[in-house]
Amino acid sequence: MFTSADLAHLKFLEGRWKGTGPDGSPFYEAYDFVDATTFRSRRYPDERFTAAGDGSTVTLEAGEIISRWGEYSWKAASVNANEACFEPMNAPSSFCWRRTSDVAAEAVQRWTDATGKEQSYAIPLERIA
Repeated sequence: MFTSADLAHLKFLEGRWKGTGPDGSPFYEAYDFVDATTFRSRRYPDERFTAAGDGSTVTLEAGEIISRWGEYSWKAASVNANEACFEPMNAPSSFCWRRTSDVAAEAVQRWTDATGKEQSYAIPLERIA
């Protein structure tokens, strides 16, 4: 059972970030708490952070921490002050957010490919505000 104190561990992600996608192109995200039970991310097309594109929410629901992005959903497997890991409920992969320093983090995705081989990819994030 998770509590609002567990969800509050995601504070390490609050703020604005520049990420680098698998193709090397930059992307921009902002993370914040809407309230004590809802954390959200919003993606922006550029560093001006003026028009949000898509986004996701992480909510505390009946003792579970659920992440939703579009049609996909994940359930928290572990959450602490430096890392939050999610397993798929209705999604093709698992993921973790990890603090790597006060100004850097990474999002690590894990999945199994068509041949059954485990795959992973780390997306670096740099704090910009």
